[in-house]
Amino acid sequence: MKGIVGLAGAALLAPALATPAAAGETSPMKPGQPPKTPDEALELLRAGNRRFHERKPYVRSTDEIERLWTELASGQAPFAIILGCSDSRLSPEIIFDQFFGSLFVVREAGNVAVSPTNIGSLEFGQAVLGAKLLLVFGHSSCGAVTAAFDRAQPGGNIQAIVDAIAPFIATAATLDDAIVANVRGVQAQIRQRSALLRAAEDAGNLKIAGAVYDIRSGVVTFLDA
Repeated sequence: MKGIVGLAGAALLAPALATPAAAGETSPMKPGQPPKTPDEALELLRAGNRRFHERKPYVRSTDEIERLWTELASGQAPFAIILGCSDSRLSPEIIFDQFFGSLFVVREAGNVAVSPTNIGSLEFGQAVLGAKLLLVFGHSSCGAVTAAFDRAQPGGNIQAIVDAIAPFIATAATLDDAIVANVRGVQAQIRQRSALLRAAEDAGNLKIAGAVYDIRSGVVTFLDA
């Protein structure tokens, strides 16, 4: 047990010991309580970010931590897929106050969805693992979006990232507008390029949503109800 406290304590456990979760709060990954709908999955992320922003992360019990070596060692059933940027200041599990096994995270600079392997990873999260939510997760001060907004020419394979973002932000007046426009563009691109994910959303089994994280405040703005 000392090992897992050392592994996760600084980010997930230690702050919570000083500030217990609100009365009646339950873990989103507590056995028997997974979200039943895409909207419930989205609300779990909203609630988790509120706890993170308020510096009141959920206090996980010993039994919940022990699941690492029992249930989670033999399989996974994440409730959400996060397509996020590679920026080192982003950690979806911490920002949304989730634990091992709750999020299926795909990260690529600029939170782009271009390559078959990238989109295939998203499809795996829904079709094989059963996630109910796919969140395209942008953030403030995004270097990739900034490069596209400034019409930079970085060359090399980095250019492919800039080129993927540029069409989505062509009419953006500010960098903040461009960051939101990129998230919206990637949402549309996923629907266009993945018949599997589009069909899952049309059937009500998946929600493809967007959000932007503000690095300074810690607040996530969700773009979809």
